[in-house]
Amino acid sequence: MTGIAACSVLLTACSGAADPAAAPSAASTGGTATVASSMTSTRPDPDEVGTATQDPGATKPVTAGTITVEVGSASGAKEFHYDKVTLAEPAGSKIKLKFVNHTDSKDEVGHNWVLVKPGQEAEVIASSKAAGDDKDWLNVDDPAIVAHTRLIEGGQSNTITFTAAPGTYTYLCTFPGHYAAGEKGTLVIK
Repeated sequence: MTGIAACSVLLTACSGAADPAAAPSAASTGGTATVASSMTSTRPDPDEVGTATQDPGATKPVTAGTITVEVGSASGAKEFHYDKVTLAEPAGSKIKLKFVNHTDSKDEVGHNWVLVKPGQEAEVIASSKAAGDDKDWLNVDDPAIVAHTRLIEGGQSNTITFTAAPGTYTYLCTFPGHYAAGEKGTLVIK
């Protein structure tokens, strides 16, 4: 009987079933967002075409309590919006976000996905512009940034994992002119 109980516990632990008690909460993180190290990409995502994509986070298994989300750019070279402009996720969840640039690689249009603290959009756009082309139009040290992908070209993707405290956030593209043209959305953590 003890062997059956032990096997049952082991199977439950290995099944990947979500354990609500194991999910991090905003309170346990001090109410601040944490960005996982998967943002520094070094390997291609196996389901992607193209040689420049570096995305180790996309190949890692999803852990219990993790929400998987995919957001993409518009496909036209002169279209500046995301394919999802509103996201809502439960508080305490780890979010694994895959951002895909749907433009044609021949158009050479770069996009990124940057999650910004409430009311800090103008500051992030200004610091990104100051960072310039050499830093792919993003100041990664800006304290108003909660999480971000890399600036990627058409046909590429980048996956990040992060948590955020409850609230309403703006996500946007920091490439010059894209945010002003409408490339933005809202993430609600509740």
